[in-house]
Amino acid sequence: MLLGHGTYFSTNPGSHSHLHTAPNDQDQSRVLYYNKVLLGRIYEMNKLDRELQSAPVNFHSVHGTHPGRPDDDEYVIYWYGQALPYIKIIYKA
Repeated sequence: MLLGHGTYFSTNPGSHSHLHTAPNDQDQSRVLYYNKVLLGRIYEMNKLDRELQSAPVNFHSVHGTHPGRPDDDEYVIYWYGQALPYIKIIYKA
């Protein structure tokens, strides 16, 4: 789902976040970050909006859902101060 120019997070790394990683050329490992994210008031959205520059007025983040794919939700923040990298996860797939 494209919800504009923000930072995207998923609650299900196996279904979505993994697709945005690339294997290291040397050992084929990949990196994900477990983040603490302040979502605040969440705007629910179930359609594409590539033009979003920020969450709608009176909201702090956007929750995008994919029809027919209940495990593939995304959360988007538009201010980097809302996220804190917490744990670096290195894995091989």
